[in-house]
Amino acid sequence: MTSHGAAVYTPTAKALHWTIVLLVTIQFVTALAMPDIGPHTQPDTWIGLHFSIGVLILVVMAARLVHRLMYPVPLEASQAPAWERVVALLIHRLFYLILLTGPLLGWASASAHRLTVSLFGLITLPSIAAPKARWALTAGDVHATAMWVLLALVAMHAAAALYHHVVRHDATLRRMLPVE
Repeated sequence: MTSHGAAVYTPTAKALHWTIVLLVTIQFVTALAMPDIGPHTQPDTWIGLHFSIGVLILVVMAARLVHRLMYPVPLEASQAPAWERVVALLIHRLFYLILLTGPLLGWASASAHRLTVSLFGLITLPSIAAPKARWALTAGDVHATAMWVLLALVAMHAAAALYHHVVRHDATLRRMLPVE
């Protein structure tokens, strides 16, 4: 097939996928290491790193979405049952939704808590919510819940890829590996 509607992922798509995997892994580690964010939280290295990685996730996911729209690839094998194709599509769309909105929700929450969001201290981003803005404080709670949902989706996604590779012996997993 051509690059539009191709059966394989482009090297760029693979690079963006594995970059997101790495960034999300780092993000979960920083989330576990940093203190709870509240009205009296003092900025520290973990929080700054968490904010910076969140900004990178937003940028890389935006690039990934644009690339995906330009170079679509079928998610499922055509012989898969309809329910599997629906679940795969739903999970992939939820990945995009959470990974594009999650950083914005966290940024809004940080703004409401008067915490500066920057990209590794080099570029300071503007606040996107007023201090103590109720919606932005709620956004922080939604952000936290969305990240737990993301973790569950990642587990399901990885399990499905392994199932396809080990049980079905199809090319689902191999299509996204950096090298075949």
